Amino acid sequence: MKVYTARQPILNKKKQVVAYELLFRDSTQNCFPSDVAPDIATAKLLINSYLNIGLEEMTEGKPALINFPMEILSEHLVNMTPYKNIIVEVLESTEPSEKNYQVLAKLFHQGFSLALDDFIYSEAWDKFFPLIKLIKIDIIETPLSSIEHLLPYFRQYRIKLLAEKVETYEDFVEAKALGFDYYQGYFFCKPEILVGTEINASHPFLMSIYSEVMKEGYSYKKLERFFEYDMDLTYKLLRFVNSIWFAHSKEIKSIKQAIAYLGEIQMRQFVCLIVMAKLNPNKPTVLIHNTIIRARLCEKFAKLMGLQQLSEYAFLTGLFSTLDAILDKPMQDVLLALPLAEEINTALLNKTGVLAECLDFVIAYMEGNWDVINLFIQTYNIAPESLISSCNQAYQWLTAYKTT
Repeated sequence: MKVYTARQPILNKKKQVVAYELLFRDSTQNCFPSDVAPDIATAKLLINSYLNIGLEEMTEGKPALINFPMEILSEHLVNMTPYKNIIVEVLESTEPSEKNYQVLAKLFHQGFSLALDDFIYSEAWDKFFPLIKLIKIDIIETPLSSIEHLLPYFRQYRIKLLAEKVETYEDFVEAKALGFDYYQGYFFCKPEILVGTEINASHPFLMSIYSEVMKEGYSYKKLERFFEYDMDLTYKLLRFVNSIWFAHSKEIKSIKQAIAYLGEIQMRQFVCLIVMAKLNPNKPTVLIHNTIIRARLCEKFAKLMGLQQLSEYAFLTGLFSTLDAILDKPMQDVLLALPLAEEINTALLNKTGVLAECLDFVIAYMEGNWDVINLFIQTYNIAPESLISSCNQAYQWLTAYKTT
């Protein structure tokens, strides 16, 4: 399967290429697809640039400017990229809030270079400026004459300035006269499409890997077996660990080595990035997060119901309960390709059995259906304080996962 990425050069005053902006594409049409959410586009772009085509190859060893929506920055999936050769472009839709400031400040102190894309000035951004390396000005949307008075102020913070959408020689001359450091636009070069090849990933095995890494203290042996069955994911894993920004003395040559080298946190981040990009680009990431918490609650509630021996099955029941919605396929077709226990299949297909009851209990809790919740409490003689404690633990676990 072909994968596509566009690159557009960034030039200095001498018209020398000093960096490239990388842009997501899903075909040879040189435009951003309107039906792809920004976080999905960034996830796919990262996979294409690091794991399919190769970042060094795409940028000829020069820095890469990549758009990052706050959803990815907040969840720290940006940590799956090498900070030394990328510049994180903060989208123009980002609000200058305290929450976003804390996210960017953390990335800044980790060593990431930050840029404000299509920047429009307001005083609320002032506190951000010590964190910022580059400001990009869209000179069509924001004419140079309207911001000339602000340029000395930006330079007080040693911020470099990039004129974007430089369409003519006159644009270049005017921006250069005002002291802009870098330039980008059709006057120099239109975005160039780069094409790579990707092996088709298997959704069932992807979800199996996903379910395993979301467990506390997951089994390295199980994970290794799952990777052995999926050539695409194994290829991506080994290429990721062997990429130039991982400092290790010898090449990682086996799945077992790669899993051990990454450790639990980075392995979860790696798999989540793949899942976000691969399952269904039209589905919001909130569906993935809701599925994660549903699986965790199923595991917890199974124990409250006296089903400790089925708690692992309950986790998988919750995890796979939305797979039909994610893949836009009937549940029966989805489960045909999954080697699941009969109890799980019965719960998901026939809606019967104790695992189906456990799932109903969790769904009632997440929807706030207290009549059903009270019925379960009475039927299984569950202490309300135990239910509250289990739910708090599950949500704290998700919060910890999302912030690692």
